[in-house]
Amino acid sequence: MGGGRPPLRPRVRRCRRAMTITRRGDGGGSSGGKLGSFWEKLNSSFWFVPAVFVLGAVVLFFATQYLDQLLRADLASLPVVFSGGPSAARSVLAAIAGSVITTVTTAFSLTIVILQLASTSYTPRVLRSFTSDRSVQVVLGTFIATFLYSLLVLRIIREASAEGRSFTPVISVTVAVVLTVACVALLVYFIAHVVNLIQSSTIVQTARRDAMEVIENLDDLGDAPAEDPKAPEERPELRGLLSEEPLVVRARQSGYVQYLNAGEVVEAIVGRSNAPEGGTLVVEIPFGPGHFVAAGLPLVRAWPAKEPRSLEDVHDAFYFGKERSFRQDFAFGLRQLSDIALKGLSPGVNDPTTAMQAMDQVEVMFVALGEKAMPPRVRELEVGGAKVVLKVAYYGFDDVVGLAFDQIRRAAFTSGQVAVLERYLEILGRAIDANRIPERRLALWAGALTVARLAPNEVSDPRDATELLLGAVKLGERLVGAGVGVEADLEELSGLSEDLPEGGRIRGAVEEVLRGATR
Repeated sequence: MGGGRPPLRPRVRRCRRAMTITRRGDGGGSSGGKLGSFWEKLNSSFWFVPAVFVLGAVVLFFATQYLDQLLRADLASLPVVFSGGPSAARSVLAAIAGSVITTVTTAFSLTIVILQLASTSYTPRVLRSFTSDRSVQVVLGTFIATFLYSLLVLRIIREASAEGRSFTPVISVTVAVVLTVACVALLVYFIAHVVNLIQSSTIVQTARRDAMEVIENLDDLGDAPAEDPKAPEERPELRGLLSEEPLVVRARQSGYVQYLNAGEVVEAIVGRSNAPEGGTLVVEIPFGPGHFVAAGLPLVRAWPAKEPRSLEDVHDAFYFGKERSFRQDFAFGLRQLSDIALKGLSPGVNDPTTAMQAMDQVEVMFVALGEKAMPPRVRELEVGGAKVVLKVAYYGFDDVVGLAFDQIRRAAFTSGQVAVLERYLEILGRAIDANRIPERRLALWAGALTVARLAPNEVSDPRDATELLLGAVKLGERLVGAGVGVEADLEELSGLSEDLPEGGRIRGAVEEVLRGATR
């Protein structure tokens, strides 16, 4: 991501509302983040493993050529070693090279077509899963390495002539035959693997597995404080400071934030030498991992507006990419699963089973989040004797709830898939049980409440609408029992049941819950 031109002096441009510091050049990532993101990109690229196999084929060729020159006479009598002459060796190697390259070309061409069809049914990111799949890369690498190895061996075969004796690299030809047998076995495995790869269950499990790796390491994004600090704009003592012109560092390039080192941003903006003893500074990062940033938008704002210790280090704390990454962005997995569910609920596909499979994987993630603290959006740091209030636009729990479920809920109502709505309420119930923080439970309850509010008017069958409202009441009963105040919402649900033929069941259930709450 970094450019080759030398760094230039900062150009300070003052305007009415902010002091903006810009520098020419390309953006980059922090040393650890940049290296980690580069390795992740390299390791998942389609060409890296095949390139390693190609280099391995070259090394293997030189090794077997040396053995042929050293041990050919001693090994020629062994039954497992190739025993033909130069012409036979040429024929075998030519057949191997031609058949291997033809097979791999045909197999991968057909596979790409199949994956294109699968991407229209599930998600366009199926192709990304295919190209980053290690087994697929190994198969491709083995085929290409066998092809290259056969060509290299072909060039050292010599017929007898006046210039010298014939030379048949029997060990090298034998190795080529062994590699061909391995290619045949891998071809069978590849076909079975691709068939499994395009199964809906495999696609949703892959998205969930990648996101779970990020969830397990959420603590790396910052230790959550015992109490959530107030945002800077909500603190009366900071209003005077925030009314001043801030320092604004603008993005040099457009892209998705794949990696962010917020601590490095603070160190680069403030620095121990710039930190006023006993003073207060505010640093705001309006784009967190997973957000798209257009070039020229504010990347960092800081109060008071002092020239940063190192503007280059500010940009180096960010790593941008052309698409979202799982490096720090577990919400990317929720986005993928939501997309798959929406495809399943679309009129063109009409596959509610796949939609519910995706929702089941979303449930796994929300249960795992129950034991994790979300990355803190506001933190207070001590830098060189000064207090720094840091605000970062990380995804909050309410954000990921909306990202995971809102569009699925709308699509389920539009398509009339009551079974999907019932599964949605079941998932919300288990997520509520796993997440014991009241604010999280209220965020999940908001989804159930929305279903109950829409059901009487949006669901054609009154009996289905009644069951959905009863399901929401049961969730409310669990929340009331846990001390979460949703009694007013339950009374609202009781009122919504007036026009339903079996509304008495709902009103009776609500009254029973409210009586139990007053005991």
